[in-house]
Formats: sequence, C-alpha cells, structure tokens
Amino acid sequence: MSGRITITPDPFTLIDYDVGEIAGIIEDAAALVGFPTDVEISLEVDEELFPPLTGHMADVVDGRAVLWISGANFEDTRRPRHFEPQQARTDLVEMLFRAKDRLSEDFADAPCDRELSRGERIAWDIYAIGRTERLGLPVRRPRERYDFRLQHGFTDVADAAFERCWDAERMTWAGIGEICKETGAANRGPSKVPVDLLRNK
Repeated sequence: MSGRITITPDPFTLIDYDVGEIAGIIEDAAALVGFPTDVEISLEVDEELFPPLTGHMADVVDGRAVLWISGANFEDTRRPRHFEPQQARTDLVEMLFRAKDRLSEDFADAPCDRELSRGERIAWDIYAIGRTERLGLPVRRPRERYDFRLQHGFTDVADAAFERCWDAERMTWAGIGEICKETGAANRGPSKVPVDLLRNK
C-alpha cells in the first residue's frame, strides 16, 4: 500500500472488503482525476452502514484529503457484504474530484461537508459526477437529476441548473452559491446528516 494512503478499519471485520484492493483503487482514481501526488489520502469506511444508508463525504484537513464513506456504497448488490470494485472506483473518483476542488482557490471558502446545505451538496456532487462520466465511468444520470430536483425543485430553472453543473468544465464555490439562489435552494439549512442525502443505490 502507498505510504500516502491510510484506510480505516484495517482489517475489515464485518464486511468482506480488502484494504489492499481498496488502496489500489484509490491510487487509480487519484491518477484519473489528476489528484496531487504529494497530498495524503485518508479513507474511513463505516462497516456498520448498509443499504439504504449510502453516502460519502470529502474534506481537506491540515492539507490531507479526509474521506468518509458508508460500507454500503462499495457493496455488491447481488452479494450483500461483498465488495464491488467498479462501484468503488466510481464513488472514489467522485470523492477525489471534490477533495481536489477543496485544494484549489476556487473552493477555498467552502465549509466542511457536514455544514453544507442539501442544495449546495447536491449541486457540487453533480459537478463531480458529470466529470466522472466524462472519464468513462458508469453513472446514473436520471437518478442524479431526480436527486437534484428534490433539493432544487421540479422546475425548468432547476433543470437548467442541473445541466450547467453536469456539463461544467470548471465551477467555483461562488458559482454553487449562485445556482442555489437561482433555484431557491439557498433558503434551506444544512443537511444535518453524515451521509450523502441518504441515497439509494
């Protein structure tokens, strides 16, 4: 395992996941997104959270990428508690895109994930997922559009905002805020949950 990557727990005891395999996928995902090679990456996988409690967070603390994810995100839906590497790769790419954003001046003012509103979080997610799709990884655009509408509204304005987030080559934290103002999502408070909108896979 690379010295810059740490995974918790090590080893897994409740689910059939392998630390070395996940570390290798993190390295691949980091290379795909162009994540800085001199930045440490710490991943915590919550073994106790299973479907439908899926979600993830990506923060930067003291110059390190600090990632958290539900064990359910990496689960093979056909074999409960077993690892699904393609799903893990997609989720990790999305997380590392957001961590990379946090390392840039464009997102220097963004609060930690726990303090984001639901509207802010899903808009940022869509920006990351759109980039993930352009790398050739499998994503579910209709599901993501529905999740976006739940926070931003079932309106033409919200749908246009979704397209801007999805197609954006570059977005800033200020741009996320503007989208939330346009759709009315800025009036909603923090999500107050440690998972990504408690999404179903």
